Amino acid sequence: MASIIFICTGNMCRSPMAEGLLRTRLSELDRPDILVSSMGTHAQTEQKATDYAITVCSEKNIDITRHLSRHLDPLELKESDLIFVMEPVHKDFLNTFFPQVSDRTFFLGSWPGPDNKKGIIKDPVGSSLENYRKTFRILSDHIERITPFILLRFSKGNIKN
Repeated sequence: MASIIFICTGNMCRSPMAEGLLRTRLSELDRPDILVSSMGTHAQTEQKATDYAITVCSEKNIDITRHLSRHLDPLELKESDLIFVMEPVHKDFLNTFFPQVSDRTFFLGSWPGPDNKKGIIKDPVGSSLENYRKTFRILSDHIERITPFILLRFSKGNIKN
């Protein structure tokens, strides 16, 4: 099984939306062999996704109502194949506390190319529903953009068991 993790700060907005988007896309493509999860660098454990995150996902038939926030899990990080972060602070956090995963940690907004400022996905927490919709559209565009690279990287004969 391949493993992809999305990381943001609180694991209540961006990373659960990204997880829901990619999980839904992979389900449509019949790829249950690629696991998708999310975590937060400063998450409070077992908090539901924000109401606006749930709303914008449900508007596109993506259900994240059962999502519960999680702090970083060292074993899961170690065993992951790809880790996508939203901002430089997330990457810096991982590089500091989990340097063994730095070779597979990337900005969602710029992978598979080099990291750049255009790759930053801003946190909508505390903002309007329209801001959440904008963030969702950005995440959705990036998930669609990277899906072919993920499928190529984890072709069915190329996945570790």
